[in-house]
Amino acid sequence: MFFMRALAWVAALVILPACWAVSLALASVAPGVFMLSGGASGWLLVPEAWALAVGAIFYLLWHRVRPPEFLYTFAHEMTHLLFALIFFKRVSRLVVGRDSGEVAMSGTNFFITLAPYFFPLLAAVVLGAGMVAEWGLGDERVRLVTSFFTGLGLSFHLTMTLRTLGTSQPDIQRGGRFFSWSVIYLIGTVLAGASALMAAGGTSALSSLYEGLLHEGWAAYLWSGERLLACVRLGVAWAAEF
Repeated sequence: MFFMRALAWVAALVILPACWAVSLALASVAPGVFMLSGGASGWLLVPEAWALAVGAIFYLLWHRVRPPEFLYTFAHEMTHLLFALIFFKRVSRLVVGRDSGEVAMSGTNFFITLAPYFFPLLAAVVLGAGMVAEWGLGDERVRLVTSFFTGLGLSFHLTMTLRTLGTSQPDIQRGGRFFSWSVIYLIGTVLAGASALMAAGGTSALSSLYEGLLHEGWAAYLWSGERLLACVRLGVAWAAEF
């Protein structure tokens, strides 16, 4: 148990530069996708970004009135089930209640365990369905509807996930908080950010995100490697004095 905990801490430390890189990449790409370019008619944001924001606010108002507990439990357990199937696990039982649920499967790993916290299932379903509908109907106005419901789905996922992480969760305790939160932040930020960018700017926005992730990731790990090497040299020099 001690060895696994220590290994999880090391893995989390390795992940941290990637978390920083993802944050910087999204911060650099988002303005070019969400904001109007010079000379374009409108007010500050592109229409799809406004629809995304309105959908997010709409969910926050819904959550304020009455959080959709059963919907979150259903999405949570379905995400476990989806990732279990992705990793070729045999699912024998699915139980969903208002406040709790369970998926019985032949085995698990940290991706399956943490998937409901980093994968915005409802937003992904809405975004995929909207893209198919836009392609099938050939009407770009569908994108506004897709953006609205994607914003609602992302707001639902982020709000309910943050609320759940504030409580004691066996899924989180299994891998330790430091490792679990690092994985959730890294993958969740990539997926949520990519979903928002696609809703507002289409699939072309993903190429900019990919380039940003490569650039910022390289810079983050290069900086981390230099700091680590400096610490090792300092430690060697200090040990040589004795």
